[in-house]
Amino acid sequence: MRALRAIMRKEFLHIKRDPRLVGYVLGLPVLILLLFGSALHLKVDDLSVAVYDQDRTYLSMAVQDRLRRDGRLTVVEADSEATVREFLRTGRTHLGLVIPPGFSRRVADNEQTIFTLLVDGSMPTLAQAALYGASVLTSEDATAELTFDDPDHPSGPPRKPPIKINDVILFNPELRDSDFFLPGTIGIVLMLVALALSTGLVREKEEQTIEQLWATPVTRLELIAGKLLPCALITTLDFTVAAVLARLIFTLPFRGSLVAMSALAIAFTFALLALGAFISAVSDRQLQAHFVNVFVFIVSVLLSGFVFPIEAMPRWLRPVAFSLPMTYFVDGIRALVLKGVPALVIVGDFLALAAFTLGFGGLSVALFGKQAA
Repeated sequence: MRALRAIMRKEFLHIKRDPRLVGYVLGLPVLILLLFGSALHLKVDDLSVAVYDQDRTYLSMAVQDRLRRDGRLTVVEADSEATVREFLRTGRTHLGLVIPPGFSRRVADNEQTIFTLLVDGSMPTLAQAALYGASVLTSEDATAELTFDDPDHPSGPPRKPPIKINDVILFNPELRDSDFFLPGTIGIVLMLVALALSTGLVREKEEQTIEQLWATPVTRLELIAGKLLPCALITTLDFTVAAVLARLIFTLPFRGSLVAMSALAIAFTFALLALGAFISAVSDRQLQAHFVNVFVFIVSVLLSGFVFPIEAMPRWLRPVAFSLPMTYFVDGIRALVLKGVPALVIVGDFLALAAFTLGFGGLSVALFGKQAA
């Protein structure tokens, strides 16, 4: 027991003398708990609906007011059904409502009017929330508000509700969970592989072989690029394998350009490799780099929109979501795979990933340069 206590005391001293490791061990559980408690929300309140009003009457405006008031939806006006579909395709709105002409006349004649409700089904959780928000148009209160009886005559037989909703689910008509999760799962695969491979520079530092690399006649940028480009090739191969399996086994639709999908995956891979190089630069041991990788992975899964809608997160937490490379890959790959948008629609995602690559890459080169000096 005396020998065992001595070994244990020695190990605790090693841990105590590594403040960053102590911070990871004590801080990581707290951060994960706070993020889980803040991000795990399925109820979505921040939804928008594009309305194409062909009736342009007091009653049609009352319908829009009910959507704002009782459905808690942000109403965006559209000038055609094609515009409504484009808003849904580009992600500007989650719902689209088409109010046909003659709505007020049918209400006055106690006739039923069919409204076309277009729903973005690429994220089933948002689709269900959007359908629930639009259900206020067929509620008892809405029916009573749009029913006009003559007070001097007794009520006739029960009539049909004045509004009937015809739901049209776009992009994922069956609301399949696999179509929603698989594009993001491909990003998870890329992240696991890229971060695991790119932090190999820490091994060189821990084994004290990096000094030999610094002594070679190559620049810091060439050294880091030479270490990371093989990782990029391996990660790209993993993307190909994951995409083929998703298509063959789970029949994931690839409605967009395969070239654009590949370019997005490559941009995401380089952003991850640059992030991995930065983690290597600020870590002295592989264990430290491992803790940081785990933290980045968990935060990316929670806050990128991979599982939980960003619209359901508290507003103070959303800037954290938009500071993650995974967020832009998930947004872009779902738009390409499920909606078939052209590459120009997601050019913002490409630019964000390029900024991550340049930012983390530049910091990595600068930090490794200081360490070499």
